[in-house]
Formats: sequence, C-alpha cells, structure tokens
Amino acid sequence: MNKQTTSVSHNSATYDLRIGGWLQHLHSDLSDALKEIATEDILLPNGQQVGDYKAEKKDEYNAQSDSYYSSPKRYLNVCSVRDFRLDWDTLIKEIKKEIIGTCVPLLMAKHKLSEPEQYEILKAASNGHVAAMFWIGARLREKKDDNCLRWLSMAHNRGHVGACYEMAAYLESQGNHNEALRCLIVSADGGCDLAYMSIFSIDNLITMSKIEQVSLENMLDEIAATHSSSARYLEGMLLFFQGKETEGLAVLKAFLKSPKRQPPKGSIDEVYENQIKVVSSFVEGILADIAYGIHPLDAIHARCEQAGFIKFKDYDEVVKAVEKMRLST
Repeated sequence: MNKQTTSVSHNSATYDLRIGGWLQHLHSDLSDALKEIATEDILLPNGQQVGDYKAEKKDEYNAQSDSYYSSPKRYLNVCSVRDFRLDWDTLIKEIKKEIIGTCVPLLMAKHKLSEPEQYEILKAASNGHVAAMFWIGARLREKKDDNCLRWLSMAHNRGHVGACYEMAAYLESQGNHNEALRCLIVSADGGCDLAYMSIFSIDNLITMSKIEQVSLENMLDEIAATHSSSARYLEGMLLFFQGKETEGLAVLKAFLKSPKRQPPKGSIDEVYENQIKVVSSFVEGILADIAYGIHPLDAIHARCEQAGFIKFKDYDEVVKAVEKMRLST
C-alpha cells in the first residue's frame, strides 16, 4: 500500500490511516482474508518483533567491513538458525501456521467465546493477525470503547476491507462527524463497496451541515487530492450548501467522468460495473433536475431518497442479525 496517510482525531487521541492504495482481499474468499498476518508484527520466540529483528540483523550485516555472507538475507538465515534453530522462511511459516490454527477456529466459532478464548484472539492480534485486530475493534465498538479506534486503525493499515468503515460508524455514533466522514471516504477510496455505496446517503449531507465549515473544507481538500477520491462528490455538495451552484455543477460533472477509481483489469467485476451504473445514474439525475430548474438541494434530497443508499443504521442492524443467526446455529 501507498505510505501516504491522513490523521483521525478523537478525544485528544490521533490515529494515522494509510490512504492511496487498495485494501487487501477485496474479491477473495473469506478464508484467505482470515489467514492474513502482518509479518512485521509477529513476535519471535525471543520476544522481538520480526520487523525489529530484521532491521537489527541488517544493521549488523552492513556494519561488517568484510562480510563472509553474500547477502543480508543469507546473514538473516544464519542468525535465525543460530537463535531459533530454523531458517528464516521456515520459522515465519511455522509461526504463522500456529497463529492461524489457533485463531481462525475461534473467529468462526458458533458460540460465545470464553475469556481464555478471547485472550487467544488478543495474542493473535498482537502477533499481526489482521482479522483478530478487526474482531477486537468491532467488539470494543459495540461497548462504545474508544480503544476500538486503535485496533480498527491497525487492521485498516494492514489492509482490512471493513475496518475503516467500522471506525466511521463509531465516530458518527459519538458525534465526531468530520472524522466519521474522513473514515468513510478513506474506506470507500480503498475499495470497500459498503463504504462507497454509503457516500451518497442523505445522512452524510445532514452530517455535513453539523460540521464547522473550515474543518470540513480542509478535510475534503486533503482527501480529494488522492486517486479519484469520492470526496470530490462531497466537495460538490458543499459548494451547493454554500450557494455556489456554478462551481458545484462543475465539480459534479467532473466527478461523473470518473465516479470511482478503476481497479486493475483483472479485478473489474459485475459489482464494480453495477456501482458505476447506479452512481452515474444518480448524479446524472441530479444534474438533469437542476437543469430543469429544480433547486440543487431539493434535487439532491429527492434523488437520495429515491436511490436508498446504505446508512450506518442499516449496517448495524444487519451485523446484529447475522451475529444472532451465527450463535443460534
């Protein structure tokens, strides 16, 4: 992923989010996503994180004036055998296998997890297991615990598809409207279909009216500068709110030319094509209504209600229903 970031602020804490790249496992099987582990976060048997151990060994290699070893990787392998009795690749493979074998069955369990089982998920999350990070964050969100933002931002930064959308839902429920919109846009731009189809909800326009205009403008300007961001649509809405109809129309027309960043050709599927059709039809309808003489805000409101885009409330109801069904089977 691109290392460009944006920062989310809530209750005097700041959480950095990666932007500018695609989230992982957008179209893959759930089982693949459940096995995702951020290798650099893994704790080695000596208590060091993989990233720290690798950096340490690279520095040692570079410090040798006349190294016997042909490459940093060969030196890493020698150190791994010395310290852990396994070559590096085998060591990492075995650790991942153990984490996945313990954690995945718990994430898929059809019963309420015991405290020891929840602790195992915490251990997996601390070892880089991305779905475990998300699991912890989602359950802390249910408890209205701000710590959910730490775990969800960690999961997002390691490529989790739904983590930043969960952050948006939490921040909105806490009345932090500007940062909720920021997270929603970041999630949509990363390829989360749920977030993208939430961008155009009438609820977001209501939310925008509650945000200090300068803060909203600054946030939208920052995010809109990245790869065909959906923030461009909200910038157009803001211009209409400000009574700048000509500028708002120009932004909407430009947005219509590229309503969503195109994924790699091999990843373009029916869902992507349908989203483009729905959103293009929606924006074209707004432009047509305004050209017919309907006030921009009236046109937007009517088209939003007609389209029935996703809302946080709808998402939460589905999540609760699915969880209830899972535990009852």
